[in-house]
Amino acid sequence: MTGSDCEFDPDEEPGQWKAGADEEREKRGDKPPKGKKEKKPKKTKKERGNPDFDDIEGYGGNAFHADMEAKPPSGPSGPTGDQPEMKFADIPNLSEDDCKKAFEKFAKDQFCYGTKPAKECKILSAKGVTALHYIMESFSENRSTKKKKIPYKGGKVDGPDNGPAPKAWDISVKPKSEFKDDKVKKEVPHTAKVKKCKDCKGRGWETCDDCDGWGKVECDSCDGSGQAEEGACAFCFGDGQRMCLDCGGDGRVTCEDCEGYRKLKCFIQLKVKLTSLSFLIIKINIAYTIVLQVWPITSFPVKEINEQSAKLVNTHRTKWPNEVIHKQRQTLRGVPVTECEYEWEEFKSRFWVYGSEQKIYAPDYPHQCCCGCSII
Repeated sequence: MTGSDCEFDPDEEPGQWKAGADEEREKRGDKPPKGKKEKKPKKTKKERGNPDFDDIEGYGGNAFHADMEAKPPSGPSGPTGDQPEMKFADIPNLSEDDCKKAFEKFAKDQFCYGTKPAKECKILSAKGVTALHYIMESFSENRSTKKKKIPYKGGKVDGPDNGPAPKAWDISVKPKSEFKDDKVKKEVPHTAKVKKCKDCKGRGWETCDDCDGWGKVECDSCDGSGQAEEGACAFCFGDGQRMCLDCGGDGRVTCEDCEGYRKLKCFIQLKVKLTSLSFLIIKINIAYTIVLQVWPITSFPVKEINEQSAKLVNTHRTKWPNEVIHKQRQTLRGVPVTECEYEWEEFKSRFWVYGSEQKIYAPDYPHQCCCGCSII
């Protein structure tokens, strides 16, 4: 690409600056600084100079280090067509006899539990309930763009000479899997330009801040005198100065922005953020799932579930205006729970039978024993 504001030469092989490559130096001050001087904090990415990278058509307002959200194309405001029939499975209630059998099996399966309470107890009452678990999910996508710069180390440059840049939402990005969070970053086609690194002025190096470009610092052991009590300073060998460890004595360090390659490849970077947005409701209280844009649940016997479903479905349609919803999923599942009150001898308590496998929760079971004991 040969645009007027691009410094890309297809015949040029980018070379990386190396310490000692030439004699050019920029020394600050009239002598090396003290070795114990306070180090300057390194520049952050935002503090570094940015190359003169003009706006690309269709991406006006983009800047380095700041993502700009791309407004998505308008889509359907809700599901289309007729609302499908919603059917919910009935969850059977357990009888007292079923609960008693499950209780006996529980006691028998527990290591070192006595089985007499479960076998001899009297079930006083058995009350069936259903624990409802409702989730509303939307698999959505957000797109943003910004100007990006990376060291130019050679290779193809896809710039504006190759055609107009596609819009952010016209670029194909396929998720690895649905309903899982993910991030994808990619270069927007036809937006790249090669520019001289502004931070190092295209030299590939910057003056070392530790030694101010001298390659040496004043010896902090002898305070620059070169002398010690027993004679010449053993750390600087009487010179009063020692080599700067940060730059290895060169006085220059490799530019962090261009990594010594002198030029930067600038382009528009697209960031795609895929998110599974969900809301959960748990209530004392069957399973229903639908994919794509969903209709709210309206015919479930529990009024609150219908109301909350309508509320959440509407929320998912309007809450994220800068995101495209690809698919939706709502799940309503129920776990059968039977609460049993029982009596054994003079002891009264409760246990719960839950799930299709009729598991037992009985924290107050009267015959819980330690290892090694015997129960008759």
